[in-house]
Order: sequence, then structure tokens, then C-alpha cells
Amino acid sequence: MFGWLQKNPELYAEILTFNQVALPSADTPARECRYLVLDLELTGLNAKQDHIVSIGWLPIVEQHIRLSEARHYLIEAPVSVGQSAIYHGLHDSDLKDAQELADVLTFLLKQYPGYIFVAHHCRLDRAFLQIAFQRHFGKAPRMLFLDTLNIEYHRLQKLGSRLATDALRLPQCLARHHLPVSAQHHALEDAYGCALLFLSQLKKSHSAITLGDLQLHSR
Repeated sequence: MFGWLQKNPELYAEILTFNQVALPSADTPARECRYLVLDLELTGLNAKQDHIVSIGWLPIVEQHIRLSEARHYLIEAPVSVGQSAIYHGLHDSDLKDAQELADVLTFLLKQYPGYIFVAHHCRLDRAFLQIAFQRHFGKAPRMLFLDTLNIEYHRLQKLGSRLATDALRLPQCLARHHLPVSAQHHALEDAYGCALLFLSQLKKSHSAITLGDLQLHSR
């Protein structure tokens, strides 16, 4: 039952330490929270059998992106990336000196307790991270995610806008907010685009918007 404790007690302890830092309450003004915007590149869409091949992230503090803390990691894949290279552009040769996933996740836990996580279509990123933590650490940390895709959907619905089929893809959202659109499927570039979108969404929200409001808009 407790076999994992004998394998990686240090990693499990990192989860416990991370979870000890309280998250902001739902009534906290959204503009006062600290956020970590991230993106993953993957070998597929099944979190139970596919793998993370790169991670990019940037923190947002006091409504400013901290570019000095931007990070991009290539991740060791236990199997060949195969045809998924068509999408993310990473080949097996690119990953031969890549980082171990557990090391990258440990750094994330140490640096960003108490942060709210943000991603575009976060359900996929959250699922892969939760399973990765469970596999390497024995437990997934308490991570509160906001989804810029759902926030944008809620915003457009409130405006009465008609949505085209691809209207909620990240490039289309960025263009709608008159923000620069970079090449897709690079984890750090997509995380940066998501951060710009999130800040624009905050700016267009009412002045008293709370974290709880954003959680409702993210569903």
C-alpha cells in the first residue's frame, strides 16, 4: 500500500510542502493574485499513455509578465516521439540531452507554491500534469487552474457574439484582442501568447472581478 513512500519520499515531501502554502480565497481581487501561465507539448492526447516532451511557463505578478523567470524545458521521452513530431517539431535527436520530467516538476513546486495556474484549454495540460505527478511523486499537488479558452467563451457569450468554428483557438483569440500571434506548438511561445491573452481578458473585465469570478468563467 505504501510502496511508493519507499521509492521517492523526497519527491512526496515536495508535494506536501507545496500544498502547505494556502491558495488565495475566492473573494481575492483577481488582479492581486499571482499566476503561472504554462503550456505543454505532447506526443498525443491521452494523458494515461502519451508523454510530455516540452514545458514552457511564465509567471504573472501584479499584472506584469516576469520575462526573467520564463522557462522552457525539453523533456526526456521514454519512447520515440514518432509521428507527433509533425505537430511539435521535436524529434528524438532533439531530446537526447533533455531534462528529466521529475526534476522540472520539482523546480516548479519549489518556485511557485500559492500561484494560480493558467492555460489555454487547460483540461489537457492539467490531466497530463496530474498523472505525471502521481507517477513520479506518488501524489498530485493541489493546483487551481484557470482556462483562458473558457474565459474567452464566457466573454464573447456575454457580448452576444456569434462564434465561428475555430474562434476559440489561441491564435484567433490573440488576433481578436489585437495581440501578436506567434508560431504555434512551441511551449514557451504558446505560454507567452496565453499570458498576453489572460492579461487582456483581465483588463476587459470589471474592476472588482475576483478569483472566484474567474473560476466560474473558466468552467
